[in-house]
Amino acid sequence: MTFSVGPVSDSIALWIAGFGLPLVASQLAAVLFVCAAPVLGIVFPIAGVAQYFERKIAGFAQRRKGPMVGATGVVDLVFDLALFFQPKWKRRATARKFERLPVVSSVLGKVRQWGLGSIAADGVKMFLKEDMTPAGADKLLFHGSTYLALTGAFLAFAVFPFSQWFHMGDPPVAALYLGAVTGLVAVSILKAGWSSNNKWSYFGGIRSVAMIVSYETPIALSIAAVCMWSGTMSLQGIIAGQYHAGWFSFAGWNLFQSPFLALLAGVYYIAALAECNRTPFDLAEGESELVGGFHTEYSGLRWGLFFIAEYADMILVGGLFATMFLGGYQSPIGEQWIVSLPPVAEALVHTAILVAKALVSVGVMMWIRWTLPRFRIDQVMRLSWTKLVPLALVSLFGLALTQLLTARRTGVVEISYGRYLSAPVVRPDLLAWVVSWAVAGGALVVLVVAAKRYGAPPTPIEIRRLTGKGAQ
Repeated sequence: MTFSVGPVSDSIALWIAGFGLPLVASQLAAVLFVCAAPVLGIVFPIAGVAQYFERKIAGFAQRRKGPMVGATGVVDLVFDLALFFQPKWKRRATARKFERLPVVSSVLGKVRQWGLGSIAADGVKMFLKEDMTPAGADKLLFHGSTYLALTGAFLAFAVFPFSQWFHMGDPPVAALYLGAVTGLVAVSILKAGWSSNNKWSYFGGIRSVAMIVSYETPIALSIAAVCMWSGTMSLQGIIAGQYHAGWFSFAGWNLFQSPFLALLAGVYYIAALAECNRTPFDLAEGESELVGGFHTEYSGLRWGLFFIAEYADMILVGGLFATMFLGGYQSPIGEQWIVSLPPVAEALVHTAILVAKALVSVGVMMWIRWTLPRFRIDQVMRLSWTKLVPLALVSLFGLALTQLLTARRTGVVEISYGRYLSAPVVRPDLLAWVVSWAVAGGALVVLVVAAKRYGAPPTPIEIRRLTGKGAQ
């Protein structure tokens, strides 16, 4: 029995089998390595670094410097472990002499200036804090919720394409798989709130799940529209369909193919903010209740695992946004020379490009967090069901109409990209562009007129009483 999940795992399996191991065992070892490499080598480090940059962006937004932690404590810890047989005062004196060396002093000064020591300090603090379980909590569900959140966050990377040669798997229903596994996060949040035996944590979990389920609808519609436009649910196929020959590779990206795809990109990104529990949609926290939300009763490493899952979700959202609308791992300028590189070099270059795109998306999320205030629960729900869902449906209809008219005129174009010898794409001509923009403009006019005529849905009486609007 043999199986394959990608060219990288196949190559590693053949190399391991050369040492005399059975082929099935070699393939299992290769799959484990390929699955663990992106998580341990890319996601975990970026999650730790992302927290540092979020604090720096927060400091910039609030006109302060942010974290200013140096590495003196790390140096002391190293010398304490290496010279444990010496008195403490002697270990400290040796450490101070080491810190006064010219090169070491310069490096430590930069670390202090940029506050890079906070990354290590946060990690050590998270690991050393006591792990407590509330009395009366359902221990099995309470402890298992953190692992389920991480599972939902990291299983999505099993089909995530870092390059055409570096991916764990390329199933033909990858987009459907993503929607299934990311839904585990909502289940873990509800379990965490309910199992804590704390009604405020339970309320926070209910709020978060209601918001996540509501915003999964526009996200699913956006992904479905891109899959319809690309003619496939394979993420590699979607990226291959965005290839454009020549130096201006970005001309083939979905973001520039139709105004409806550009609108769907905005819908997806806004809904993804809510999916990641990011401001202005972080309703898990209850300020009026003076609690942190569903994770109030968690401490130590378990508390940190929820936030690692949150940052992993942010990276996934950024990478998926790039995959669906920004050409994935393709370079915006001159993609042809990268494809012609050897597989290892091509994988490194494409992985760096995709990570850069994802980090830009994560940076915008952090910028929004420290710029916009938090919405109320009624505003959050109204935005999803009365704004984003109709926009996604209108865009889906507009894309279908554009694709129908374009396919009848120009037909489906078969392009070759890298190891994908055939990728069916619909390239809109001038008439399709005019029609799509006309339909988009007409739909926008209809929406504006309808909003002007009928107005927004009435505010519930409870909200009017709380906010003082229309109070008697």
